[in-house]
Amino acid sequence: MMQAGAGGLPSVVLRAADGSATATVHQHGATLTSWAVSGAEKEEEEELLFVSPLAVFAPPKAIRGGAPVCWPQFGSLGPLKAQHGFARNMEWTIDEVAGDSCSLVLCSDAVTRAEWPHDFKLTMQVSLLPNGALKQSLRVLNTGDSPFEFTTALHTYFRVSDVSKASVVGLKGLSYFDNAAGSLATDDADAVTFTGEVDRAYIGAPSPLKLVDSGRGAVVMVHKEGFQDAVVWNPWEAKAAGMADLGPEHWRGFVCVEATQARSGAVTLAPGQDWEGRLRLERDTLGES
Repeated sequence: MMQAGAGGLPSVVLRAADGSATATVHQHGATLTSWAVSGAEKEEEEELLFVSPLAVFAPPKAIRGGAPVCWPQFGSLGPLKAQHGFARNMEWTIDEVAGDSCSLVLCSDAVTRAEWPHDFKLTMQVSLLPNGALKQSLRVLNTGDSPFEFTTALHTYFRVSDVSKASVVGLKGLSYFDNAAGSLATDDADAVTFTGEVDRAYIGAPSPLKLVDSGRGAVVMVHKEGFQDAVVWNPWEAKAAGMADLGPEHWRGFVCVEATQARSGAVTLAPGQDWEGRLRLERDTLGES
């Protein structure tokens, strides 16, 4: 169902066939801005994604929160001057809408070629599955006559009761690039916890990863395919204060666990070739996952 979303921007609202979840996808940036689950024991839906109360819903500004699409560049890992590329800043076209799924497309044009001289078609599909699960897929097709490289991510902001009560499990023993320190390191801990800024790009991250929120007894399982890496991020107070669309008061409410294809190497597509990255999110209860 189409409706005016936050900021009056066009969005698609999805409802799971079994009534277990809803989702909202903004046409701007193909940004998933809500994933809310319900159950027999819940009187109301539980929102699992974080969107900053200070988010600016004014294109071409990217939406601060939800699951922005970083493409054709993640961070500064590519030739573009703009961090995270341009896909999250652009108006996508709604391709198909069903009750529990939708797809949006973004194709190269004069605006994108001015930044990045290649022809492409991106397709984002979002589907709600039984028992509150959500699936996202990002497909990249080279529609031009020359090869290109890209890095990418689904930069997902997960809502937590407090970042100090959150942890991410499944990354022990992996090498990561510490963006805050500017150096490589190895994670020897059983879980990533948060006592200050965390900005880690894990190389060759496995699936699934587990985001645990002990404050509300919740677990989100993050299953990924096609994305070789993962980023865990929270800016902490000082850096958040410098972000006008986040501010010093809201950083405690989220942890980013991002499915990425970056530090393991860029994807190269020949003309006519495609690549697909997939993400499946499941909400569990602490002690049951």
